[in-house]
Amino acid sequence: MNETTQTEVQTLPGAEAVQQMTADEVRRLVEAVSSNGVTRKFIAEEAGYSGAALSSWMAGRYTKTGEDKTFEVALRSALERILQKRFFSGNKSARKFRRVATSVSEAVFLAAKTCQNQGLMGLLTGVGGRGKTTAAEMYAASNTNVIYVRTSPFMTRKQLMTAISVPCDVQEKSAYEMLVKICEKLQQAKSLVIIDEAENLSLDLLDAVRQINDWAGAGLLFIGQENFYTMLARARKSHEYLVDRFKLRMRVADLGLTDVQYLVTTEIANLNGHASAFLKACGGSARFLETLTYKLLPRLQGGEVLSDRMIFETAESVRIF
Repeated sequence: MNETTQTEVQTLPGAEAVQQMTADEVRRLVEAVSSNGVTRKFIAEEAGYSGAALSSWMAGRYTKTGEDKTFEVALRSALERILQKRFFSGNKSARKFRRVATSVSEAVFLAAKTCQNQGLMGLLTGVGGRGKTTAAEMYAASNTNVIYVRTSPFMTRKQLMTAISVPCDVQEKSAYEMLVKICEKLQQAKSLVIIDEAENLSLDLLDAVRQINDWAGAGLLFIGQENFYTMLARARKSHEYLVDRFKLRMRVADLGLTDVQYLVTTEIANLNGHASAFLKACGGSARFLETLTYKLLPRLQGGEVLSDRMIFETAESVRIF
């Protein structure tokens, strides 16, 4: 009797579940995501690592001593983005720029390093789409004793503490017990907790995270949009004890011409003097520049010659607002 074998497409969880998973559950998630059309190579590169590094971690034999947790943090962040469908178009994953240094990543790295080395609470804000999240993930992936957490709306205190506790190997039931154990772990070395999309945090949640700085002396870097700074400024009168703990504030600027050249040439080798057109078309947004570049690629691969007119027409065709 002949049997027909059919590949089973697994149901994927929501992105908010990733930070609460054990390492083995993350491994199973990688397998599930792979079965839904996203290759392991893509997952690894999105985390900032090679496919070989992911294979080693999946097999439980990651060889870089002391960096396995750093790898896991980067992998969790990559899986969150994939599950948020930022890279899905039907069953096909959308392409993204390879990670390169830009003025935005330099600003994020400077803020993160300062907070980590000096045990400060810092604030880094900027318009969305400039590359803050990508840069923060790059910093977490390339430095030890760094915890990266991306928040989401409606996140509870326990969910936030769980997201921070998982990379610390902390397994407690209550948010308070998690906080105590997290602080015990982080005070052993110069550590940093990066809280991304911080505009999602209420003042109560912000106060809860602040205690990691008070109790463990660990650095905290809150990354968000400008409205997060506005919220803090308005809350200063009623929450002065909290707001005045911020000792560093930096703002991320729009992409510059050199940034555009670095990013676009990861896909289009020769810009033929059209970098300025790319900059004008994207308005300083890395996210829009990425969309524009990958929209142009099929035309260039089909033999068309790159021109300012082509860049501006394509930009208008993909711009929604």
